[in-house]
Amino acid sequence: MATGEAQRREMVRVDDTHEISHRTISVLEKEALEREIMETAGQGGMESVATILQSAGRTVDPKSPTWRAISLLDQKLDLLISLLQKENISQEAEFIRCSVNVSGSGIRFPSQQVYAKGDSLWIAMIFLSSPPMRIEAVAHVGRAQKSGKFLDRLPGAVVDISSKFIAIRANDKEEILRYTFQRQREQLRAKRES
Repeated sequence: MATGEAQRREMVRVDDTHEISHRTISVLEKEALEREIMETAGQGGMESVATILQSAGRTVDPKSPTWRAISLLDQKLDLLISLLQKENISQEAEFIRCSVNVSGSGIRFPSQQVYAKGDSLWIAMIFLSSPPMRIEAVAHVGRAQKSGKFLDRLPGAVVDISSKFIAIRANDKEEILRYTFQRQREQLRAKRES
């Protein structure tokens, strides 16, 4: 895939409702989280099951129904494990369900916390897809804007945050892209039917 096409693909955005948690992080914490995210890239989901099977001398057909069922179960287990890990729970604020605008390159969300342009954030998102997925990223605040519109998306919000992912697992980015294209198709279909 050409670089220009990949960049256009990342820019596809969709408005939807998700659970999100976020907080400001220091420069040292940002560097540590970036390292952690990039070092664990490719260790979850289908690749971990495929690696185990291949090391046992088994071949994997990713198109087979059995393999798809195994990979869905693996994704669900990854989500449950990440939700139950005490260290992750102690790091994050409460998850809040709100309307967001998401793409493979970033997320815009209403916030009850005030952030400034240039702040680094730790963001965790739960996409209520099938199966649900939990994604963590380090993001950079590109814009913090006050507007009356975000109150409809989250009561008590004081600012609308536009952020760009600066560290996200490649698999997670791909899942977000898949999700945005799927949601766009669903929304277009719903518009045509109404």
